[in-house]
Amino acid sequence: MGKYDDLIFTIPQEHHSWYGFVAPRGFFRGTTMMEKAKVYMDWTAVNKPLPMEVPHTHHCADEYLVFTNADMKNFFEFDAEIDVWIGEDPENLEMYTITQPTIIRVPPKMYHCPVNFRKINMEKPIVFSAVYLDGDWSKINRRVNAEGREEFSYDGAGIRRCVMDRSKECIYCGKCFSKAMKAAEEKGETKQNQPAKHQMDMLAPYYEMAKKPHTGKYDKYVYPYKPDVHTDSRFVSPRGGFKGVEEMEGSRLWYLYNIVQQECTIGETHMHHAVEEYLFFTGADISKFFEFDAEIEISLGPDPEHLETYTITEPTVVRIPAGLWHGPVVIKRLGAPINFEPFYPTGSYGKVVYENGQYIYKGRDLPKP
Repeated sequence: MGKYDDLIFTIPQEHHSWYGFVAPRGFFRGTTMMEKAKVYMDWTAVNKPLPMEVPHTHHCADEYLVFTNADMKNFFEFDAEIDVWIGEDPENLEMYTITQPTIIRVPPKMYHCPVNFRKINMEKPIVFSAVYLDGDWSKINRRVNAEGREEFSYDGAGIRRCVMDRSKECIYCGKCFSKAMKAAEEKGETKQNQPAKHQMDMLAPYYEMAKKPHTGKYDKYVYPYKPDVHTDSRFVSPRGGFKGVEEMEGSRLWYLYNIVQQECTIGETHMHHAVEEYLFFTGADISKFFEFDAEIEISLGPDPEHLETYTITEPTVVRIPAGLWHGPVVIKRLGAPINFEPFYPTGSYGKVVYENGQYIYKGRDLPKP
């Protein structure tokens, strides 16, 4: 047993029955899986057209909707068309069509959804990842009652009951969602790469909204990833990433997809003085999330001279609390490329190193000499 075992979490295989979503998938359910965690997110590969969700908001936390190619080695080979609705008024939402790797920031109280995965190349699945910057997931749904009045209901992890057996808690297995889809398939109502009729009927009011003039008011929240072309042989080029406020005003997220393709050492021993960080290690193809063939070492400790080394051989998340010294990441053995994803839940990246008896800050926000 190590002193920091509670900061290292092996991501479990989540077997489910969600129609159109590859199983098993990886899911990090915040405080349900790790005490004090402030991130709740999934890695879901989508391989069939389908709609999901209804307009809702999150009262206090940012959410980020991430759409990328499932094969991270070819991050920008994106073959899909996805319609997403966002706005302040659930009856006047604006539609955005995603045709390239994109991240959408959803500020608190902003309505968003449905998401219609309208066109999917089944041979090239895409990733949909909902990144929620809080330790537990929740949302507020809105409906109009028979008297025409708005009503708002709260929903969240751990409080929903199973609709197929109310004696049980909902574990988001997807069986209820998939029942209608499978019935439509059996009746021949679905065709390859086309939504079913009942899906389009459900979405019809939102496509009516989309006929209104597009104001562009929410363009600032929709960011197509820019190829990060580099010459570092350790990582596949180009890579994707989202560099916080450099790329979107008001962002509270900074992270990179480093697709490691050779045994190497990454980074230096450092700490973050006031902000925690998460290090995610996954397979390089999210549709085969648990095909992980590597041995990785990372060291953690209270100061640079007193570090404990931990070994990672499965998809894993490492939580780095503020002030905890960590690094470097050592890829000791690599049988196949992996995704190393440093994830920093603030708008800009910075770190503190100890050199020649001094603490030195290194950050992206420092003025140029």
